[in-house]
Order: sequence, then C-alpha cells, then structure tokens
Amino acid sequence: MNQDQLNEAKFLFEQGLPGFTHLRYFIISSPFEDNPFYYLQSVEEAEICFLIVNPFALTQSYEFDLPDSVLESLEIKSPSDIVVFNIVNVRGDLASATVNLQAPLVINIVNHKGMQVVLNDPGLNLREPLKNLLQGKVVK
Repeated sequence: MNQDQLNEAKFLFEQGLPGFTHLRYFIISSPFEDNPFYYLQSVEEAEICFLIVNPFALTQSYEFDLPDSVLESLEIKSPSDIVVFNIVNVRGDLASATVNLQAPLVINIVNHKGMQVVLNDPGLNLREPLKNLLQGKVVK
C-alpha cells in the first residue's frame, strides 16, 4: 500500500458507516511514520474521527471473502485495488482496546470508494483485543 494513495485523498462511502449513514466523505491520515494505525476522519463533520488499523501489518491469519455485491459496488477489479482497515474501539485505556474484525473497512484506492462490510462470520470477533493483533494472535 502506497502512503501517497491514502494521504490527502477523499474517499466516498456511498452508504456512510453504520451509525453514521449521513456522512459519506472521509479522509485517511497517518499520525505516525511506519505505523499500522491511521485516522479515518469525516470531511463533513471534522469531530467524527475513527482510529483504524491495517490488520495485515500485524497478522497474516486474518482472512475473509468479500461478497460479489461488494466487489461490484466498489468496482474492484484486482486485489491490488483495495486496502483493508478495521476500526479500533478504545474505551478507557489502550490496554483494553478492541478491534472490530467482523466489519472491515474495504477501500478501493483506484476509484476512492469505500464501504464498511459486515461479514457476519462467527469465526471473526466483533471485539478482538487489540493486544492479540499486536502479538500476531488472531483466531481464524
């Protein structure tokens, strides 16, 4: 993934995000050099910002299949067209942070379209402890 393809680009989430369906445009920024964590910030409401992580920078055991409807909607022609992130939920301290593996953010970096895909896969944890990812331990 090329940093230049993410930074300063505006991404369209046609359906918004669950709970934020009214927000459609987001930018992704990297707060730290050489780090798997990013910010997903709303263009329409600057105070709406999510901490996201590139799961593949931490583990190779996270995998899923995208439904054909997602491939069509995002106009994905090749696996190299996309990047995947997961939202990090921080309640309290960072040690208790969790990662939503069941609903990844899939972004086509070619056409700048994105979608949060709800996989409904019981093998993927909705609240996977972040420390498990940092240690490369993800079940599945």
